[in-house]
Amino acid sequence: MTQFTMLDKETHRNTRIITDRGAQYGENIHLVPVIADELATLILEYPVCLIKSNETGQFGLQALLGFEAEENLYLDGDTWHANYLPLHIRRQPFMVAVKGAEGEQPTPENTLITLNTHNPRVQEQTGERLFDEQGECTPFMNSINDMLATVVSGMISTESFIKTLTTYDLIEQVHLNVSFVGGEQKRFDGIYTINETKLQQLTPQQLSELNSKGYLQACYLLLASMGHVQKLITLKRKRLSNA
Repeated sequence: MTQFTMLDKETHRNTRIITDRGAQYGENIHLVPVIADELATLILEYPVCLIKSNETGQFGLQALLGFEAEENLYLDGDTWHANYLPLHIRRQPFMVAVKGAEGEQPTPENTLITLNTHNPRVQEQTGERLFDEQGECTPFMNSINDMLATVVSGMISTESFIKTLTTYDLIEQVHLNVSFVGGEQKRFDGIYTINETKLQQLTPQQLSELNSKGYLQACYLLLASMGHVQKLITLKRKRLSNA
C-alpha cells in the first residue's frame, strides 16, 4: 500500500526512516529499475537488461535480481549480498513528484520530494531522522536529496539512451533456457539486450555519435552484464537445494 505526501519539515519533524534490508520492506523483487548512470557499477554485480512495459510498450533499464516474481536471489534475510545497491532500492521510501502538466519531463526545477507514509520503513521510534530539532535537514536527508537529484537527471539521460537504441534498432529479445535442480528446464522471456551484430554493423559516423554521448560504452556494459545471469542460476540452484 502506498500513500505519498509532500515532504514537510513541520509535518515530518519526528519522522524516522529504517534503513535495514529485508523482504518486509518490499525488497523481495526480481526486477529493479536502474538508470544508465549506474551501469559502470551495476555490471560488477547484476545482469542489467531492457524490459518492455506491458502498459506503455516502452523499454526501461532493469537489474535482474531473480527469475520469478517476489524472488530476490541477492537477498538473504536482512542481508543483501552485493557491494552496490541500485539507487531505486536506496531511495525508498522517497519519490520524486513533478509539479506540472501530466507527462511533463522531471527537472531539478519542477520536482519535489514526496514520502510514502505507509511504507514500513517510516515511523517515529527508530531509524534515521529527516530533520533536526531546528527543522534543518539531517546529513541523512541531505544524502537522500542528492540521491533523488541523481535519479531525476538519470531518468532523462536513460530515456535518451533507450530512444537512440530504438532508433538504430539495436534492441533484441533474449530467451533464457535454464536447468535447475533435478533437471527441471525453465524458459524465461521478456528480457532484451543489445544486438551485438547490429552494433558492429553501424557506420563509423553512427559509432562516433554513440561514442560521443557515452552510449557506445553503455551498450558494451549492458552486454557484459548479462554474464551475471550464470551467477543468478547458481544462486537459484543453491536456494532450491536448501529448500
